[in-house]
Amino acid sequence: MSVTVVVPVHENGGEWLARILARLAEVPGLEVICAGDIPPPGGGARFVRVDGPSRGARLQAGIDAASHATLLLHHPRSLIPAEGLRWLAERAGRAGWGGFTHAFDWDHPLLRFTSWYSNRVRARRGIVYLDHCVYFDRRLLTRPIPPVEIFEDTELSLILRESGPPALAPFIATTSAVRFRANGPWRQAWLNQRMKLAYLLGASHRILNARYERGLGLNS
Repeated sequence: MSVTVVVPVHENGGEWLARILARLAEVPGLEVICAGDIPPPGGGARFVRVDGPSRGARLQAGIDAASHATLLLHHPRSLIPAEGLRWLAERAGRAGWGGFTHAFDWDHPLLRFTSWYSNRVRARRGIVYLDHCVYFDRRLLTRPIPPVEIFEDTELSLILRESGPPALAPFIATTSAVRFRANGPWRQAWLNQRMKLAYLLGASHRILNARYERGLGLNS
């Protein structure tokens, strides 16, 4: 058995995508699928075209194209160490679901707290964000990920946690702090909380994503 890695790709993610694909190539036997609006550089990955800003649709298209029973949904601006990828490959077919332990690539007190909260509180409540790089056995995905433009990872977690709680792998998924650097850490943190509350209250995912991406265009 092996693992299918799905990477949602967008035209602004070239530098990170090259780094991710190089890291994935260090582990033989992984099936790598890039789903989105831009083909991956070089070879070694299948490309599934998905136009539009819905990352939920990109992820689901990659899942639908996957050959293996264990999937890893890889955040487009995170890196997992090769030993973490091998750890998951060794558990293919019996991985359950969860993600990798989260950290940012910027050592800032607020970001350290954000990662701590995500690892120690949010994940224990059964919500694992995509920047953890979410893995799961395919049989646990009992219905498709909704084609939302934002909070697709929350929607995915709500499905997967019906099978039980997630487990965090003992390897770090290091995520770009580009949003915090661009907007300022406190301003971005405040925006994140407003986005979460608005989504819980039923606000349009399209409007929320447009606000979240303003001035950045990382997922639009």
